[in-house]
Amino acid sequence: MKRKKIIKIIGIVAICFHFTNCVNDNDFEIPASLGNEENTKLTNLLDSIQAGIYQLKTIKEVKELYISGNEPLKVASKIVVKGYVVSSDQKGNYFREFYMQDAPENPTAGLKISLNLSNNYNKFNFGREVYIFLKDLYIGETNSGDGIITIGGKINPTDALEIQSVSTNQLEKHVFRSENTLEIIPKLVSLAGLNASDIGTFVKVENVVFPENLQGKAFVDPTEDFDTQRKIQTCQTLGFADLLVETSSFASFANKTLPSGGGTIKAVVSNDFGGDFLVLVLNSDEDISMDGERCTTLSESDFLTILLEEDFENESGEISVTDWLNYREEGTQSWRSYSDTYSQSKAARVGSRNSGNASTITWLITKGVNLDTTNEEFLSFETSNSFANGSNLEVLISTNWDGTKTNVTAATWDISPANIVSDGENFKNWVHSTYINLSDYSGTVFIAFKYTGTGNINFDGTYELDNIKINAR
Repeated sequence: MKRKKIIKIIGIVAICFHFTNCVNDNDFEIPASLGNEENTKLTNLLDSIQAGIYQLKTIKEVKELYISGNEPLKVASKIVVKGYVVSSDQKGNYFREFYMQDAPENPTAGLKISLNLSNNYNKFNFGREVYIFLKDLYIGETNSGDGIITIGGKINPTDALEIQSVSTNQLEKHVFRSENTLEIIPKLVSLAGLNASDIGTFVKVENVVFPENLQGKAFVDPTEDFDTQRKIQTCQTLGFADLLVETSSFASFANKTLPSGGGTIKAVVSNDFGGDFLVLVLNSDEDISMDGERCTTLSESDFLTILLEEDFENESGEISVTDWLNYREEGTQSWRSYSDTYSQSKAARVGSRNSGNASTITWLITKGVNLDTTNEEFLSFETSNSFANGSNLEVLISTNWDGTKTNVTAATWDISPANIVSDGENFKNWVHSTYINLSDYSGTVFIAFKYTGTGNINFDGTYELDNIKINAR
């Protein structure tokens, strides 16, 4: 089970307060070029990569070396990772850290660097190309279990599952910036489609609004000492998708009023402190452009044709809905009927807890649904959990599965941009998926709910599923 810790950061906050209040935004200028010594170090590093002495790995490959919640990994081999800086502490919304992604446009992975350097935007400015020599540094988390894989300089002496900043002395030997500062093109995404793989990348979301009940409020709640999360929404044809914008109380724009119109937001994807849910973190309030009209959306009453509906009320034991498939790819655990005490209804449930299986992969696949008889279709469902604990639930869509067990994994399955319950959600709560637009598909489609877990206690949680529906018109 993910550990919940008492926050012990009063001293850090005091330091943060000092730095964010004593340094004006214009006190420093971004260096236009590198010094000779820095140029030489980077040249030697690149020569070593070219000669095969060092190995250049992608951010994705580096992140795969570590599993969230485990002991930090001290890198023993001579590997290097390259990235482009996508965060900035100039406005005080970051503290002694920066994020970098693997490409200036259409990134596939991002990584957090924890470093003992305030106002680091003066050296590691937005768009700067950076190389990190990882030997003897650590891959881990600064807050164990938060899901933000980070490069650090040493083990936390008070918690062996956490890492601390790369020191000033280590920076000179391990972190090298090139002369290149590239334009970062934010990746256009939907709020519902964001997931853990997007952490550390710079994204853009269109047609967003802050809910009406936040009108007149500031980015940061004046009663909060640290961070405030404010809900942001994007309009869909049917319903809203939403996420949280997280702002530090030390950000220079903390007391500014949230915009009341509609428009776009550009931000870095991250997790909240406990790693329970995704958040968007701004570099500056200037990355919000919401002076336009607020978008509007339709409701279920506008989509009265029901193509698929299942609430599992007639199920018991293993789920066995007519023309559906309950398929175990790996392990012994199937989707089973579950009576929820709090909602007073039945649901489908799957989990690998206490299964003894090294790997659990279980699919629940709907019957085929013909989309050619309607013009617009939207999928929705609800999920809950009992300590999801790093296990994973995906919603997939296929148009070429032939309906047989043997070809489940051979078919093409698209990942659906659905909102699925997070690890930190109260186990009593049911979370709506948002409405997933199926209108780009034609013919017969199958919807799959794919669960993945392991024998590791940090990855053996349980998910519940209910009220699956496809509305159309």
